[in-house]
Amino acid sequence: MLNSIYSRIFYLCTVVLLFACSLTGLITFSCANRMHQREAKERCDITAKSLMTEVRSYMQEDPDQLTALQKRLEDFTRSENVDCYIFDREGNCLVRSDAIVTDIQLSPALRRKADKEPYYELGGASGNFMEATATWVERIELAGNTDTENAAEHYMMLIFPMGYLNEFSSKLITILAVSLIAVGIVCGMIFYLNTTRVLSPVSQVTKAAELYAKGDFSQRLQQTGDPEMDQLTMTMNRMADFIDRNERSRRRFVSDVSHELKTPITSIGGFVDGILDGTIPQAEEKKYLRIVSSEVDRMSRLVHTMLNISRFEEGTMAPRFERADITHLLIKTILLFENKIYAKELYIEGLDECPRAIAVVDKDLVQQVFYNLTENAIKFVNKSGTLSFAVESDDEQVHVHLRNTGEGLTEEEITRVFDRFYKTDESRGKDTTGVGLGLSIVSRIVSLHAGQIAVKSVKGEYTEFVVTLPRYQRIGDEKPKGGGTG
Repeated sequence: MLNSIYSRIFYLCTVVLLFACSLTGLITFSCANRMHQREAKERCDITAKSLMTEVRSYMQEDPDQLTALQKRLEDFTRSENVDCYIFDREGNCLVRSDAIVTDIQLSPALRRKADKEPYYELGGASGNFMEATATWVERIELAGNTDTENAAEHYMMLIFPMGYLNEFSSKLITILAVSLIAVGIVCGMIFYLNTTRVLSPVSQVTKAAELYAKGDFSQRLQQTGDPEMDQLTMTMNRMADFIDRNERSRRRFVSDVSHELKTPITSIGGFVDGILDGTIPQAEEKKYLRIVSSEVDRMSRLVHTMLNISRFEEGTMAPRFERADITHLLIKTILLFENKIYAKELYIEGLDECPRAIAVVDKDLVQQVFYNLTENAIKFVNKSGTLSFAVESDDEQVHVHLRNTGEGLTEEEITRVFDRFYKTDESRGKDTTGVGLGLSIVSRIVSLHAGQIAVKSVKGEYTEFVVTLPRYQRIGDEKPKGGGTG
């Protein structure tokens, strides 16, 4: 019954609410009842003082003639609904406002109390009343009597009906009970609506978690305005983004590798089968084995490149920053393509004019950038074309330009040139050694250095890549690392 958070909160709040309302009602009832009783006593005091003045006047004129006094008391009883009694000093009843002949005595205890001050007491039914009453006893002192011992010659007792006090208490209890029920219902509705609103994000988190468990990471939680829930929401969204990114990376990795491995595996299988079944002449076997070896190398490069891509996307590739001469790295990388440059009879310009430029980079990764860009430029440069290089630097950045003459790129090709596995239709026919990942790797490495890469091209004339790297790197809360121009 109390398994859910909602039920536990509901019952806890209900108990607290009932206790608070009951305590408030009890205090209110006690204060109101005491105040009403005090008002009743003041009313009795006023009535008694008014009657005492008349009684004292009657008894001053003729203490032995009580007929007129009795008539006045009877009139008073009819008008005020109060029983009146006059007693002598021994407690014997001399005059009474009712017509009952039963003897009535004023006890010595009440006389002693009245000698000190007017006596007032709430009690049960008494006199001619079937309801609760209040008894008022007061000593009558006649003017001119100086005998202290005989000063209290008479006593007046009044009996007031107090049924309205019980009626007031009953009504007050009824009002408090109805109010408690009404407050409970209203508070219950408010609690239900508020709790539903508060727990709604929890339900959304639960539903989102169920989708995540099924492999659907498209659900994102909305902000609610509550700091605690917003913190949970942001954490859940970050977790979903991270898992989704890794999951998509994994799927793309499998899909891309499967796509790229399909062609070379098919070729390798066909050539090997041809050698084994004798379809390929023995004299041609070495030729086709070299093709198989080339395809194996290409698959090896593909797997290595894909693993690097995966590491970039997962954020596990951590650069090892250090001061490096960017120009030296560029020249060192271009020398690796010396044979291919001679084979295509290419002309190199600008390299001997590049100034020295120092920046804080991961040397291996930046050399990979230069290698991929140079390899791409050599692939698509025209026969006996030109490769141009330039290095510029200022206080904040280093700019490296690599340009090759040739067919260039269209506007659409420029927008997609950094996509993975993207190749133009023309290049797909011209180059079968690449895997379509070189420029994608370049883009990620440059981003890892907080740099930028841009491509400019004029169709039929040239293609130029501009790599911009910051000269300094901020790692965590450390000061920027870097140094010098030379």
